[in-house]
Amino acid sequence: MNRILAFVWGWLLIIVCVVGSVNTMALNEDFYIQRYEKMNLAKSLHVSQDDLNKSIELLLDYIRDDTDSLEDTITINGYTQNTFNEREKSHMVDVKALYQNAIGVGKASFVCLLVILFYLAITQKKKTVAYLTKGIIQASVCLILVFVFFGIWIGIDFTGFWTWFHTIFFSNNLWLLNPVTDFMINMLPETIFYQLVLSCVLMVCVLIIPCIVFSIYYQRKRAPIGFEYEDHIS
Repeated sequence: MNRILAFVWGWLLIIVCVVGSVNTMALNEDFYIQRYEKMNLAKSLHVSQDDLNKSIELLLDYIRDDTDSLEDTITINGYTQNTFNEREKSHMVDVKALYQNAIGVGKASFVCLLVILFYLAITQKKKTVAYLTKGIIQASVCLILVFVFFGIWIGIDFTGFWTWFHTIFFSNNLWLLNPVTDFMINMLPETIFYQLVLSCVLMVCVLIIPCIVFSIYYQRKRAPIGFEYEDHIS
């Protein structure tokens, strides 16, 4: 039972790190603005840099639920128009729901993580860290396999991966936007999403790797020998 709880705890920690990384990177205006400037995207879209920056800020505010409207205007080639059309707005309703659900999962995982931590601390006392570090190692092995699989896929065919992602998480085809009529797909080209995914993965690694290193060290140097089986034997 304790070994199962420790493994679950390890996965809960990973989920919290993944959701936290996505929240930190995907909703960071500077991430997009810096890439807009490097790509000189405003010029290629025939909009001002201020309008482009304002558009991504509006989009992220909506996803964060800091605003309930995507109504705004933008000037393209000297003509003023609505920043986002009805199809784009409808898609963003789905994106916002996905993000809010992810945040909910992250918060629930954090609460469960604390519950398991307190339970093991009360019932296992000095063996708590031994169990938790074992759980982190086991969960991380699974995470590494997932990263290897998706890493190869993303490296070979990011478009295919990104299409799969949308078909899994969205129940409609509103995400299929048209560059001719939909500004959103132009302000968020695939290159930016590719860099975003890599940045999120990198941040997860930065958070998880120290935990793995400490866990391996603890298991090899500090954990009581046979601690997992003592309760079963008794």
